[in-house]
Amino acid sequence: MPRNRSYVIAAAAAIAALLPASASAASPAHAPRLPVVLHVGQIDRQDIPPLPGSEPDTLVEPDVAVSPVNPQIAVAAAHDGRYPDGGAVGISYAWTHDGGTTWHHAPLPGITKSVGGSWERASDPVIAFGPDGSVYISVLVFGLDCPSGITVSRSTDGGKTFGKPVLAHYTASCDYNDDKNFLVVDNGRFSPHRGRLYQFWTPFLFDDAGNNTAALQVVRWSDNHGRTWSPTVNLTEDNTFSQNSQPMVKPDGTIVDTYLDFGTTGGHEGPESRIGHGDAVRATPTAAPPADMIVARTSHDGGATWSAPSTITTAAGEGPDGIRCCLPSASADPVTGRLFAAWISPHSDAVMLAQSFDGTHWSAAVQVTHPAAGRDYINVDVAAYRGEVFVTNSTRDTTIENGRFVRQQLSVSFDGSHFAAPIRLGPLSDLNYAAFAGGKFPGDYMGTAATNGRVYAVWARSSKPADPAATFHQTLFGATLVF
Repeated sequence: MPRNRSYVIAAAAAIAALLPASASAASPAHAPRLPVVLHVGQIDRQDIPPLPGSEPDTLVEPDVAVSPVNPQIAVAAAHDGRYPDGGAVGISYAWTHDGGTTWHHAPLPGITKSVGGSWERASDPVIAFGPDGSVYISVLVFGLDCPSGITVSRSTDGGKTFGKPVLAHYTASCDYNDDKNFLVVDNGRFSPHRGRLYQFWTPFLFDDAGNNTAALQVVRWSDNHGRTWSPTVNLTEDNTFSQNSQPMVKPDGTIVDTYLDFGTTGGHEGPESRIGHGDAVRATPTAAPPADMIVARTSHDGGATWSAPSTITTAAGEGPDGIRCCLPSASADPVTGRLFAAWISPHSDAVMLAQSFDGTHWSAAVQVTHPAAGRDYINVDVAAYRGEVFVTNSTRDTTIENGRFVRQQLSVSFDGSHFAAPIRLGPLSDLNYAAFAGGKFPGDYMGTAATNGRVYAVWARSSKPADPAATFHQTLFGATLVF
């Protein structure tokens, strides 16, 4: 038992006393307890045959979501067959209907040409469940020249099968290139927009000379299960640069979007839809690692208008040198309405977390993990349910074979301020066999989802392939914990 167990339980009780009556009444007998690993292992691997130029046997950048009507149902998805200069041959998805005991996987149909679609490449799968149990997968799609878009596929059988994808957005212009989509559904118990799908993404804008003039955060929404979509609404101002919307919906329907804000000077990325320009990474050590700003904007009218930005941190890191990774994460507790944002520190030596109730006022950052000699962190994801907070990340010992091996772990808090010792998840990952995209590529993100009594975590794990002539072997691993 962690030394601070009695302290965090007392702190959780104090927090619970301050929660709205509706949140406290959800489970008056609920007592916080550390989760226990129920299942851990490989849940998906290559479904789609590789194409020339792609990296065979690589699954990258997974996401996961759990059904709000049945905690036994969860769905995960990842790139399948990564291209080093952007995107993948297709998207693979996996589903479980028995709480993570068994998983099944299949290629997502109708997206790329390899699976009956019309697009050359696909990227950035994001999963969200609706209040009726429908599950949606959002995918960034693009061709080898200028066209790009965002598709949304729907399943009505808990992720076993998905219907034909619908274009939530499309552009054929070379001056407007889509990137980094994120999908969230309003499941709020008291929301006037319950069931609404919100599709966020980052359009990179270019002038006639090919100069990047802006990177915005924008949103569209659908009130009919993704069949039709609203006009585009801009969250950010013209001539500004930003990336990585991580939207959250509170129980009353308030939307809070957190994202990286680079101001008017531009960030370090380009859109994946401009082949070869989206995978820049620091390849040599730097004396002063970049520190990015994360901000939040709030909408109280279903996405039509947005507040001015509120700063969460000015010290978000971009990950260790030579590794492409480490976008920030954010998640809302669907019971308490509390909001959480997580990121890696600038020197990659700690995982950080801040919380808010209204999206405007954010707490000071706390350390989920603590600096230690010879240790750094890769990627972070956060989920929360009924006052308990779950943060997953990868950690590696840089003193062993130049940081070759990575371990997945999960940290738990009962108040969002004090974390118990991390729980190790699964076997080590060997970066020697990871995908490569401007650096070793475990992905820019991974997935975590929490519901009543259950946590799901998914990540890309690389290991030695059975074929001694093979270069890559990166599969999708998952862990299910109960609490």
